[in-house]
Parts: sequence; C-alpha cells; structure tokens
Amino acid sequence: MNQSTSDHILESSPSAPQPNPGISYFPELFVNFALPVRAPKMRDAEGAKTTMSAVQWERRNGNRILTLTAGNIILPGTLETLTILPSGKIAVMILHWLCTESVRAGGPEINLATSWYAFLKDIGIPWNSRNAREAERQLRALLAMRVDATTCSFDEDGDEVIHTISCLVGPETNLTFTRDGDVNDRKSTVVLSPEFYENVVCRWPIPHGSRRWEQLATSTKSTLTLLMWLWLKHRLYSVDRSGAKTLPVISWEELAGQMGPDITSTKKFRESFIKSAREIAAVDPDLIARVERVDAPGKKNAVTGIRLHPKSSKAHYKTIAD
Repeated sequence: MNQSTSDHILESSPSAPQPNPGISYFPELFVNFALPVRAPKMRDAEGAKTTMSAVQWERRNGNRILTLTAGNIILPGTLETLTILPSGKIAVMILHWLCTESVRAGGPEINLATSWYAFLKDIGIPWNSRNAREAERQLRALLAMRVDATTCSFDEDGDEVIHTISCLVGPETNLTFTRDGDVNDRKSTVVLSPEFYENVVCRWPIPHGSRRWEQLATSTKSTLTLLMWLWLKHRLYSVDRSGAKTLPVISWEELAGQMGPDITSTKKFRESFIKSAREIAAVDPDLIARVERVDAPGKKNAVTGIRLHPKSSKAHYKTIAD
C-alpha cells in the first residue's frame, strides 16, 4: 500500500497541466486517503458508535497520516450553525469538480453557477431539490474543513522527523444559490486557500479521462466505487511506470483502512469492494482486468486481498470481479 506516489506528497511537481476538457483531476492526497464514504459518528469510551456526528476523521497509510477536522457552516434561511465533515458521493463529486476547475483555471478562484440546476449539472449530479440542498451542505462542509497532512520519517542521524502541512480548504466564500436563476449567472465565488491550492491541488493533481468518470458517476450510487476507480487508475499507472513484474498483495485490512467506513468488519468491506469492482468493470473493463483477487483457502496466516498487474503481464489469475 505504501508503494504509491504517496511518498511524494511533500515534493514539488512541475507547473499545473494545461486545460483540456477531456481530462479531469482529483487531488493525490484524497486518492490515497479517501473522504468518509458516509457521515462518521463519534464513539463512546468503549469504542461503540453513538448518534452524534464526528468532527474529526483520521486515515493512516504507511508513514503518512491525514486528519480532517470539521469547520462551522451556516445554512441559508436557518442561521443554524452546523459542524460537520463532508462525506458521501456528492462530497467526492464536488471535490473532484473543485480540483478540476481550479487546475483548468490555473488559480485558486472558482466561479460557481448561481442556479442550483446549473450547479448540479456542472458537477454531474441529477437535479432534484433534495440533491440541491445536500450539494450546498456538502460544498460548505468541504470548504470549511481543515486538513492536516503529516509524514513521519527519520533523518540520516536516526532522529525522527515529523512534517505536517495544515490548511483550510476554502477560507473565503461568497455563495448565492437560487432555484430559478439564469443558468448562465455565476454570482458565487470560492477562493481556495493558498496552502490547499499549492500543496494539495497543484502538487499532484491526478489526471484521468472525463468521459469514464462521468459514465461511472451516472451509473453508480456508491461512494466507494468512485473512490476505488480513482485509486486504481492512479496505482496502476504507478505500477506501469515502476517496471515491476510482480507486486505484493495488498491486504483487505490495508484497503479497508484507506477506503472503508469509520467502523466496519473486513468481511463486509471485502464484499463492498468486490461489488464496486463489478460496477467499475461495466464501465472500464480493462482496468479491472489488471486487478487480481488473492484468496488463500485452507492456508493459515496467508495474506489475502488484491494484487495489481502491469499492462504487459501475461499471468493468468482470477480478477477481483470474477
């Protein structure tokens, strides 16, 4: 799991790619550390889930730790203050759109459609009043969120080095949404923080085809399916670049720790992962054909999970969707 380009989170990359409507982007940080697939809940002293929404979310991947902290948001018409973390399919699609638009614009300022209908259309979400309300809620939660990305390592003297980058996503927003506004009006503005734009969006924006993304987003209701497709696109590209012929098994426990809900059994996560793989196979079969499902019936202490294969592989194996 630690062999991805995740090791390069704190290194600079070349200048942002030139705009191309056929190419979309997603931040490497959130490819290797998924947003919550559903709203996380707080736990009591015994570790059991409560009904209260969690205000902090942590992911670990090797020597890297990502901590997300909820900010305060106010929903229009209520003046009610909420402290929530972004989660679910709509949040992932909004983050995808914000990253893509920011890369294409070449800057942190993004203009948003004023009408709910046009805003949802831009993101790729079907129009209805429930989706409109949830999209605004998730957008505000995402922009108010604080991100702490930490890498732990040792220097040449053997001393531990802990390097953290902290930032808000969008410290400045001016949001106006209407039900019946002109679809061409763009009165709303989002300004991503310089730290988020430079260290998360520009540093490693992971490119992928817009058409496949749109097909998958239309065909699935699953947050995991979208996150899994982005992760596989990124990891398989890295596999091809590495030149390695054989790669280690990535265990179900590792995968669940990276992409699973806040609390779930490995067995349930495995079932969800395989279901998502089959949804992806219907849209991107060549991608799933390179993902081997590794089972070990009757073998005690054997690692089970998946193994990724390069394009040039001639090995015979059971794919994750079989």
